[in-house]
Amino acid sequence: MKKIITFILLMTLQVYSYAQEKDIYAKYGIKVETLQPGLNVGDTAPDFSGTDQNGNKIMLSEMVKDGPVIVNFFRGSWCPSCYKHLKSIRDSLDYIYDTGAKIIMVSPEEKESLDKFATKKKFTFPMISDTDMSVMNNYKVTFEVTEKYQKKIKTFLMTDIAANNALHNASLPVPATYIVDKNMKIIAKQYNPQYSIRMSPTAMIEAIKAEQ
Repeated sequence: MKKIITFILLMTLQVYSYAQEKDIYAKYGIKVETLQPGLNVGDTAPDFSGTDQNGNKIMLSEMVKDGPVIVNFFRGSWCPSCYKHLKSIRDSLDYIYDTGAKIIMVSPEEKESLDKFATKKKFTFPMISDTDMSVMNNYKVTFEVTEKYQKKIKTFLMTDIAANNALHNASLPVPATYIVDKNMKIIAKQYNPQYSIRMSPTAMIEAIKAEQ
């Protein structure tokens, strides 16, 4: 009898926990059932390539030959939290480069818009458009955006998420950060569906130094 009661209590807690999680993630515009779990420290980082805002061909497996690479996913130029994070990285870029690391930004935003954003805000680090969302999907950071959140962004930020993306669908990445070593192994990560929580430049630098 006690085992049955314990089982029921555990199941009740799990259901309650999932309901809480769903409510929290819904606040951030996430369709919970579509949320990918991200990769883990120790995993092999999927290789990818793209053309940055300066027309340079970028390939992760080539970049890591010179040192660790920070791969950061962001939602788009329309996102205030993303801009704030990108600006903090821009302002700390010399300190990041002093560790021997490089950095690359990945967004689902269509390339022309992304390039203009990079130029306007004087972001010199490579920024590439994940035109088919293959990079996002390979790193398992993709989710579909709820209709309610899409309406909210249209109302308050005057942006249509689907129209802004290269694929013209309402999917976004968790703004995750992965630090990849020369062997294409993930040595540090930050993954949180609550988009306001990011890996700070200080945390990036500390993670890289910890591996040196």
